[in-house]
Amino acid sequence: MTVSPAEQVFEEILPYLEILDAQIGGVIQLLKDKGITSTEEFAKYVEKADRGSNVREVGFRVRMEYLFSSAAKRNPSEELSGAVETETADGPRV
Repeated sequence: MTVSPAEQVFEEILPYLEILDAQIGGVIQLLKDKGITSTEEFAKYVEKADRGSNVREVGFRVRMEYLFSSAAKRNPSEELSGAVETETADGPRV
């Protein structure tokens, strides 16, 4: 069974997203327990951060779509011959 590039990327970043979610949850709980912020006040900051995040997300999506579409357009035989030439000319890449 062939895994699509999008599925492969998702599988690779999922553990990092889970860790980030747990850390954010811990910070939120700490702020609430210490009385530093209320849920309502914190929601204002989350909304503000979300607006900035949306701009970055659009840029990321455009870049990923470009990378996936260019990878899908490549011919597998071209990739193999290009890899051999690269290894011969520059040595193996790490």
